[in-house]
Amino acid sequence: MTDEIRMGIIGPGVIAPSHAFAIDKAQGARLAAVCGRRLEPTAELADQYGAESVTDIAALLDAVDAVTLCTPSGAHLDIALEVIAAGKHLLIEKPLETTPERIDQIVAAARQQGIVLAGVFQSRFAPIARRLKGLVAAGLLGEIYSGSAYIKRYRPQSYYDSGGWRGTWDLDGGGCLMNQGIHLTDLLLWFMGEPESVIGSAETRGRDVEVETMAMGLIRYRSGARGVLEATTLAYPELPEYVEIVGARGTLIFNGNALQRLDLIDPTPEEEATKEELLQVSAELAAERERIIAAAPPGTAVPTVDMGHTPVVVDFVEAIREGRPPLVDGAEGRRAVALITALYESSRNNSQPVAL
Repeated sequence: MTDEIRMGIIGPGVIAPSHAFAIDKAQGARLAAVCGRRLEPTAELADQYGAESVTDIAALLDAVDAVTLCTPSGAHLDIALEVIAAGKHLLIEKPLETTPERIDQIVAAARQQGIVLAGVFQSRFAPIARRLKGLVAAGLLGEIYSGSAYIKRYRPQSYYDSGGWRGTWDLDGGGCLMNQGIHLTDLLLWFMGEPESVIGSAETRGRDVEVETMAMGLIRYRSGARGVLEATTLAYPELPEYVEIVGARGTLIFNGNALQRLDLIDPTPEEEATKEELLQVSAELAAERERIIAAAPPGTAVPTVDMGHTPVVVDFVEAIREGRPPLVDGAEGRRAVALITALYESSRNNSQPVAL
């Protein structure tokens, strides 16, 4: 391997510019090639970063050390297996695939080949989320009673019509949960641990699509805690998404980038100081995010090229160099998909509980 890790992007779609931006910012990495079936967007993205533009995956694999996969979710498996068979390290945009069984095939192949496999779940890399994770793990809230997540986005019909794969079970894998809600679902499980079972209800309303636009689930965690998972793509205007954790010492409400509330019973001076610090930083970040969202058309999937991928790529590159697992490896990337697909299964079976 060269001193500089040569990276390639497969699938120059909506999210690919965010990957290219992150690769360009990551020290020790360089975008070497972009592969896509559509010549114009492939060449445009490649030219922007001085990379090679190709239409054949084999040609891309000859030119790179690692690949970031940005094709529609349900098209990940076959390409991932081809990349892994070529001995190239692999970073996959969320979700890794549309079912746990398909993810298992990718994970097994990566393990057998000895390559680094990582998933894009950038909410785990946000400084505030990581700080809160450490505090909760250290006992900030005491015994945890419940952990819930609420994702209320807005996606007009034009969003689904913008790509033939959007809103389909085969390629999107699901709707408001699998596509829009998976980041917060992952964040919820990162804090709460393994789910034991889920009771779910999912339905399609308000849009001409195959997948769900409304979903709700009741979660039982292995720890004994309970929780709610709620998502929609019909909420106009979009409402702030958040994870809510209730414990013996109080309640924490946050999302990937911001602390919204932290109310503790008899907090120490140090805890109060930490809370005020995190709230101040969160307010600044939230104001910037609102400015970016307000400048984009309603329902825009990717309002800015910087979608927080840079620390994900940095961790991926360092994992390759250091021979260690990335922060979100294949097993970690599987967890949210397993919960969401179990919720779908419950919904199809008259909301009977489904064990995980």
